[in-house]
Amino acid sequence: MQVSWDEYKAVVSARTQNYRKYIYRGQSNSDWVLSTTIHRTGRISTHEDFLFYFKNILPFVQEPIETWDGSRRDLFNPLQLASFLAFLQHHGFPTPLLDWTFSPYIAAYFAFEGVNHFSPQYEKVAIYAFNQEEWVKAYKQIYDFEIEDAHVTLLLPTYRGNPKQMLQQGTFIYTNQANIEGHILHNEKDPGQFLQKYEISVKERSKVFKELNAMNITAMQLAPSMESVCKKAYEEVCAGFEVGLSPNEFKKLLESLSANKPLEPT
Repeated sequence: MQVSWDEYKAVVSARTQNYRKYIYRGQSNSDWVLSTTIHRTGRISTHEDFLFYFKNILPFVQEPIETWDGSRRDLFNPLQLASFLAFLQHHGFPTPLLDWTFSPYIAAYFAFEGVNHFSPQYEKVAIYAFNQEEWVKAYKQIYDFEIEDAHVTLLLPTYRGNPKQMLQQGTFIYTNQANIEGHILHNEKDPGQFLQKYEISVKERSKVFKELNAMNITAMQLAPSMESVCKKAYEEVCAGFEVGLSPNEFKKLLESLSANKPLEPT
């Protein structure tokens, strides 16, 4: 559903008394589907591909990572395997995990963070709310990658060794499904039973970032580094300007110019 930023805040603020019932995810383009980074590579089309990833790709990447950070992980231990996948996910390596957060405002940050402020490429961002509490009650959670049954499984590895996950109030969905949204919706008896999607205009980015900055939800707080310090400063600068023309607005401008007539207000 399309909502304003204020309407979104009203919905999520009403849920704060049951803080962990829902998890949230923000995406910069409302047209994108919910899909893990490993499925986005297009290389996982069969269960055998999925097994190859766990049995061959993960051991291959394990050695250089542990050489760098000095850790030692037993990937035959399910808890350590889950933590390793979360670590890889937060450091840019494709995994069958999808990032979520317990904070509806951190999800909003990640939705709007990816928008080009002065030249947005999309019309709307999307923020998903997933009723994980009811989903876990309704459907079996599968953690064994050997099992071929289609599943969407909630995963909350330890934060140890992965401070980004802690700062972002992060949790994950683990799945063997390329289209997570499709799988969840297929299993809903009523619309919105488990998954809700809120679409917000990219034109609200300035307002959103001003409010998130007041909450201390910034790049510097979520992933501390010198790069994040610069990113936070740039986001504050951007928030002082109006968002550039969206694709539809730019199209209308071109049509108006080509027709040599005044642009109608949007």
